[in-house]
Order: sequence, then C-alpha cells, then structure tokens
Amino acid sequence: MNLEKLFSASAIASVAERFPLTYFDIGSRGGFQSDLHPLSFAVNAVGFEPDPIEYKQLQDNPDGLWKSQQILPQGVGVQTGTYTLYIPIVPQSASILKHDTSIGEKFDKRQFFEVDRTKEIQTLGLADALLETNLNSIDFLKIDIEGPELSIFESSPEVMREILAVKTEVSYIPFRHDQPLAGEIEVFLRRGGFELMEIMEPAHWRRHGYLIHPYYSLETPPYSKAQIVQADYLFFRDPDTINGNISRLLKLSLISMALGYFDHALMILERPDVADYVRSEFNYSPKELVVPASKLFGRKMFYQAAYGQIRGLTPFLRYCRNLWR
Repeated sequence: MNLEKLFSASAIASVAERFPLTYFDIGSRGGFQSDLHPLSFAVNAVGFEPDPIEYKQLQDNPDGLWKSQQILPQGVGVQTGTYTLYIPIVPQSASILKHDTSIGEKFDKRQFFEVDRTKEIQTLGLADALLETNLNSIDFLKIDIEGPELSIFESSPEVMREILAVKTEVSYIPFRHDQPLAGEIEVFLRRGGFELMEIMEPAHWRRHGYLIHPYYSLETPPYSKAQIVQADYLFFRDPDTINGNISRLLKLSLISMALGYFDHALMILERPDVADYVRSEFNYSPKELVVPASKLFGRKMFYQAAYGQIRGLTPFLRYCRNLWR
C-alpha cells in the first residue's frame, strides 16, 4: 500500500517540516524500509551497505522520497574496523557472527546456515557513523544485521540515549553462535527508557517446508503448528524519560503517527507544555493535528486489509487442494 508522503498536505506537515526526522537504516540491502513513508518529505534517511555491488545499486537508484538521502559504503559494527562477514547460500542471512549449522539441520533449512563464502567488510561504530553523516542525532533506528544488534546498542550508550524509536530484528532461537536472544534485547532497551510497542512480522518454522497452521501441506506430517523463530520488535522511548524536551516530544509524536500509533501521538501532544507550544507556534490543537492524519492513514489501512483478504483467496483455494491429496 502506497503511503509515500501521505501527510504532506495535512496539518502535521508544518510540524514535521520544522522538526525533520533522522532515520538510520542499518542493513539497507534492497533499499530503505517504508516505516516513515507518510513523513518522508521531512526525513533525512541514511543507509549502510558494505557490499560494493549493492552499494552502487543503492547509490545509482535513489528513490527520491526523502528530504535527504545518504548511503554509506560501510556496515555498522561494535566499533570502527574490519570484520569477517559469513555469507551462506541465501545471502540475506549473512552475518559477522558464525552460523550454528545444527539449527539448519534441525529445521531442514541448511541454505540459511551453510557458509558459501566469506568477505572482509569495513564497519563504523554507531557514534562514528553518526559523525560521518554530519547529522546531530538518530531519531528512528531500524537495524537488521542478523545477530549482533545488542552488542551495537551496548557499545554506543551516548547515541542510544538520544534515539526516539528502534525497530530491531530479534531471534527466539540462537541462529548464530553467541547471538543474544529477544529477551536480552528487550531487557536492555527497557532499562534504557524504551517501551515495547509491537511485535512485528513474526516468523515461524517447522521441520519441513513453510506451510504452517492453518494450512494443510504435502509434507510429513501434513499439518503442524510451527515454532516462532524471529520477529521485529518496535520500541518507542517512554515520553517520561525525555524530560520535557519539546522538540524531542514532537518528533516522537511524528514517528508515532507515521507508524500508525495515533493514540500514542495524541497522548504526547496533549501534555500541557506540548499542547501550549503547538497552539502558540502552529495555531492547532493536538486533536486538529492528529485526527485528520488518523483518517488518512486509517482509510489506507482499511483498503489494504480488504485487498489482502481478496488476494488471500487464491492461495487459500490452492491449499485446499492439499486436503484431498
């Protein structure tokens, strides 16, 4: 569903243009994710891609959505330096942590674990990456680097204190040796003043194939529920930890709306000091900012859900045939 610049003609556009957001996408292979598309006109986007071929493709094909866009030819690591990247048969599972092949054998998905080649890559620590961009802080951090996410958070406490929202991949089983699991990441971020907003796109694996509950497959056994193996966690900074900083509270409300959390945004904007600022500087009440944007977003989500239901009929009917085989 196209949400690009959805809020560009709404009341909150004036707030976003005065308080533009900084978005770091760590693990940018394939392009920037769409989380902030509704406010892309007011977002400075930074991507990281250490693979020269992928880097060139990203550089040569800017999507033109963002207020500004930078692609850096490094990865992000615990510190600035050189790391070995282990690249399995399916390269999207590449990591600087060594893969645990026993997990691939357990789930009969060896292609994600058997290393096809290795490569030396250059990385920047998170603080050095921020310096490289000439931006002041990271407002929204998306990180998907197949395992070392927690070590990067731990290595950059000053940067993490300023971040307003984090979307991070988490694992529930150790795909790689010495890989922290979801619970450890959640504990760390909660202690750092973040609150978990959503568990997004959970992935489940079964022993053979990928058809899981409620579908019936041709595998043995033909029907099975599956074990959750990974997901994305979305964290927002607790507004009470921002110490009344109006600009940061406004940015947090903008991120909340871009991701569809309009209740959360309204609660932030209705804080007396924030509401007074919005009225005096923009001549809007909190509801006059949030309600029109909520309507725009809500209609898009309804149409997306309806379209998804219709598209789902085809695979549903196809899977029904398995019942008779």
